[in-house]
Amino acid sequence: MTLGQRIQAHRTRLGLSQEGLGDRLGVSRQAVSKWEADRAVPDTDKLIALSKLFGLSLNELLQVDGPPPAGEPLPAHRPRAKTVLAAVLVLALLALAGTTLSLADRVTALEEQVAALQSRAQEPDPAELVAGWDFWVINDNKAGRAVEFQVTIARYDPAEDLEVFFLLSGLGVGAERAQADRVSSAQDTGVYAATINLEQSQAGTPFTLSVGFVKDGVEYLQPLADFSFLDKTSSAYEPLWP
Repeated sequence: MTLGQRIQAHRTRLGLSQEGLGDRLGVSRQAVSKWEADRAVPDTDKLIALSKLFGLSLNELLQVDGPPPAGEPLPAHRPRAKTVLAAVLVLALLALAGTTLSLADRVTALEEQVAALQSRAQEPDPAELVAGWDFWVINDNKAGRAVEFQVTIARYDPAEDLEVFFLLSGLGVGAERAQADRVSSAQDTGVYAATINLEQSQAGTPFTLSVGFVKDGVEYLQPLADFSFLDKTSSAYEPLWP
């Protein structure tokens, strides 16, 4: 089975049209049609985006084996650091098939692609660090309301040095930031929570809730929802994750 046939099979499995897949990836329907007809090959960024959308590693997307049997669930995440070799093989075939560059230039170009893939693989995707989130009002009075926000960390590692915080942006001037504490002692998952006090004057002010992670000194931010109203009995928000 060719790469184009695999793209078509997994697109069909997700119930997407060629135009629908193109919209997800930011390309035209004609580009998807060329991929599936094996008249063109997606570039590296689009291969990575396809693998994430299909729930595959790059190695699984590029290999000769076909997709799993119908109805069999695909894993939501595979380590990207192990997929560099498969992508390099595809890039090497493209370089050898359609360029007049010298061998030294081809090798240099491939080395740059490998370095870019390795750098991308080492950086965590904040969306993949979130397994779920929730919130509730724990106190409401004339002065304002106290809201507890909670997030569950995916693939939690108790030995990992991970700092978690919540950020509410759009509440007047600046933003509300609160450090989150771990509240779960489960072995394979971590639940972090923080309580944020909203003043009465902020009650009807729209805001965006995000969860932040600090890992190895680098800060990553994942928006969770846009809130338009929040009180004791009702809330209106637009999820931004997943």
